[in-house]
Amino acid sequence: MTGAPADGNASVIVPKPLGIAWLLLLAGPIGVLVLVAIFPRIHTRYLVKLPLGAAAFERRITLLRRRLWCGWLGVLGLAGGVALRWFGPIAAVIFFAGMVGVVAAVVAHLRLPWTMPSARADTNGRFVVLQGVHPRFAAAVARA
Repeated sequence: MTGAPADGNASVIVPKPLGIAWLLLLAGPIGVLVLVAIFPRIHTRYLVKLPLGAAAFERRITLLRRRLWCGWLGVLGLAGGVALRWFGPIAAVIFFAGMVGVVAAVVAHLRLPWTMPSARADTNGRFVVLQGVHPRFAAAVARA
């Protein structure tokens, strides 16, 4: 992600697409039952370990924590502001702080996918394609 040498690995679970098996959903309830029955046999997931630097990993953990704490505290602030509405200005301040928390959690949630490369497997399951990697990483993989 950053082009800096990696300090460790981050695990990413990459699902293999189901391909045309999703067409069974068009068959209605019977197609859904067939898809549920064959899903364990055709669904495959790959565990890929990606090299990741300490700074990139720390940025990801920070965003995860911000999303969790700001989300919970924001929702509690919104609920507290509504519950204490008869206190007037104090309730408005609590409600506004809750809104700030919720917005901070949403911003962290939207920035989170940009902290790790996205990965997808091809329909044959032979290749895993990474998107959002640093150009130096792509060049090093191409040389190897």
